[in-house]
Amino acid sequence: MTNTAQLGLPLIQPDQALKHITHNEALLGLDVLCQIQLESIGSNAPPDPAVSGKAYAVGGTPSDEWSGQADRLAVYTDGGWRFYTPQEGWLAWNMAESLLYIFIAGAWDAFFDQVTQLQNLQQLGLGAAADGYNKILAKTPSSLFSAEYPADGGSGDTRLSLNKATSGHAAILGWQDNWSARAEMGLLNDDDIALRVSEDGSTWREVLVGDRTSGKLALPNGVSGEVPGVAQKVSILPDSGRFAAEKTGTVTSFVAPSYLKNENGSTFASHGKFHYDSSTYGGAGTVLDSDVQALADLLRESWAARYHPEFWVAKCIAASSGYYENTQSGSAKYRQFAYDGLFGTRQSASLYVKATSGTWLVSASECDVQIDGVAVADYQTLTAADGWVHIGTQFAAASRTAKHQFVDLLPFYANTGNELLFALPAIFNDRIQVNPLEGFIPSIFSIS
Repeated sequence: MTNTAQLGLPLIQPDQALKHITHNEALLGLDVLCQIQLESIGSNAPPDPAVSGKAYAVGGTPSDEWSGQADRLAVYTDGGWRFYTPQEGWLAWNMAESLLYIFIAGAWDAFFDQVTQLQNLQQLGLGAAADGYNKILAKTPSSLFSAEYPADGGSGDTRLSLNKATSGHAAILGWQDNWSARAEMGLLNDDDIALRVSEDGSTWREVLVGDRTSGKLALPNGVSGEVPGVAQKVSILPDSGRFAAEKTGTVTSFVAPSYLKNENGSTFASHGKFHYDSSTYGGAGTVLDSDVQALADLLRESWAARYHPEFWVAKCIAASSGYYENTQSGSAKYRQFAYDGLFGTRQSASLYVKATSGTWLVSASECDVQIDGVAVADYQTLTAADGWVHIGTQFAAASRTAKHQFVDLLPFYANTGNELLFALPAIFNDRIQVNPLEGFIPSIFSIS
């Protein structure tokens, strides 16, 4: 045996002359092959100039001084190039990439590309350093957990489980904003599923709780009043907002709304009726008034020939006796009508209006107001140029306080002689926001 089995280093033979040459050759080999540092992997041309002690993994088609040394290790020494044959499982540090490589199946490959198991790790950090509390830490723009498909031997299912020690502990999935907690979901110190939110990371409010025994859902802080489509959205007006006595699909004579109180001498009158059989939409009836048609066009779907229930469009003719004055717009205007119903702690209104003469003011001083779904910060004026707009208002008194007074739930102000068309009012016993395109007709009274 003249060479070692693993590194192929030369052995000194019995009675060998010039033993120092063999010894030095073995030391040079050890210097290269123990703690291998490769300047590059796969190069086919030797560097120029070559630097003593630098090693390279030669490519498959070498040239010049590397000719005939394909896939071997080349190291430059004072005596010229020396070559070594890598063995299966050798490890080397690739200086060019700062990565650990392994020689496997006759080629160099990134070491961690070959790793298939990591067991009993104490910490794992991806893109950042893990610590004693966050033992797994990943700093990444995205993460993906995918099922193992049946074709790969799996079931096709996937599950992420969070296990806690006892019922009194927590199993939480949390969301943070700049490292401050904002929302948490999970088993929060009991075995009911819960979702809670925080504005500062310390004070928490429960959004929902699912009872583990009954499956019932609790909303500890209620449902937001500003969400369209909540279940309480049923108009409580006796005429369904149609200004008529009938609750059928058709209406006859106009009936001024008794639930709207005239202020400052204003009066209500009929402007025109929407009748579903109008020739405007292909029926046998008369042509609709242009203002009534404009409102119907706003509300009905573009493909619909009718907006079936008939209703009246009313008109308010403003007057002024000098009380309930409002100067928000810079000039005095006076309240023209108010809701004359019983006020609870929470109430909302919806109606469509069109100023036909003068300037009308909508005030948000006593209740929240939206015009076509956009919140009014303080007040807004309406003129004929605005056409039909939707007014939504919400009022909320203090807890356990009922009011029977003329709060500005319908806050319209104008001066003598100004006219305002209004249609399809609806009042709700809750604080809700109405979509401008909902066009309320139904109420607690059914249409037969």
